[in-house]
Amino acid sequence: MTTVQVTYAGLIEVKRGETPKELYSHQNEAIKALNEINKDAFEGLLVLPTGGGKTLTAVHWLLRNFINKNKKVLWIAHRHELLDQALETLQLSAYSSLLSNVSGFRYRIISGHTKHDRPVNIEKTDDIIIASKDSLNSGLDHLLKNWVGHLQEVLLVVDEAHHATAKTYRKLINAVKNNLKKRGHNNGFKMLGLTATPFRIDESEKSLLKLVFPNDIIFSEHLRNLIAKGILAEPIFENLKTSIEIKQKLNELNARQIKNIEDFDRLPKDIAEKIAQSSTRNNQIVDHYINNRGKYKQILLFAIDVEHAITLNALFKAKKINSDFVVSSVKDLTTGATFSAKENSDAERFPN
Repeated sequence: MTTVQVTYAGLIEVKRGETPKELYSHQNEAIKALNEINKDAFEGLLVLPTGGGKTLTAVHWLLRNFINKNKKVLWIAHRHELLDQALETLQLSAYSSLLSNVSGFRYRIISGHTKHDRPVNIEKTDDIIIASKDSLNSGLDHLLKNWVGHLQEVLLVVDEAHHATAKTYRKLINAVKNNLKKRGHNNGFKMLGLTATPFRIDESEKSLLKLVFPNDIIFSEHLRNLIAKGILAEPIFENLKTSIEIKQKLNELNARQIKNIEDFDRLPKDIAEKIAQSSTRNNQIVDHYINNRGKYKQILLFAIDVEHAITLNALFKAKKINSDFVVSSVKDLTTGATFSAKENSDAERFPN
């Protein structure tokens, strides 16, 4: 697999020829739907299951329909890894088959990470800005004054768009939209949300997500269809009973807490801690793998949080299983050491 070096800003030069990654039929259908809705201003969602190629589909479409036409793109997400993934996909897709009118385009990647840039350095010549929503909110004046304020049209891409109901997202979205409207560009704001959440927004529900993306779902493909086509693997589910009891705690949650779990896939702190700190459960997980090692071979194990990942990694190593863990950039409060994104990507991710 080809990899590219991520730096905080620069020029992506267009290479001659066809893009090396051919799209699947569902991705081409998604692009047709996006082309249709792009005839006017829109705020809608592209829904593809995990592994269905949301990022690649969006990048192919925006390169041809925006960057190739000297229009600007703002791509926002909430995790550093998503920003790097978006930039890498852009770099690996920059071919003349998509970009026939330009020889290159300028990007800037912004977040709180030390390897990324800051909003104060945004320039009006930036063609695509890839940024964390928190960094842009903290430097919102720079974004509006140095970049949005010079534009008549902008495409805002929201990665993992089911998070867009949060106030921090809505603040940023509204700021960009209102800046264009205030200057008379009422049809200049376009927004595409990317998500794997397989839902249809109910018009009668008047949900907050429906308010953020009033055009609803522009295109969606079901997981089952991609499995049937052989694009994604058939999942096999096995339940492993544990002795830990959390049913009572879950029953005590109020409606808002339950909604937070559904929207953000995040358990309340006390419940997450109870699960993560259960030595009986953790040992059961590791022992189950050891007892079925021949069947599972290499595995990817998702933990509750960073501390849980570290705990499980230590247990695997204690039982002579080659193991490592990958987390987002985080500082150790005791040593002051930081796990960087590069260290994560270099880690051995699978016990074997």
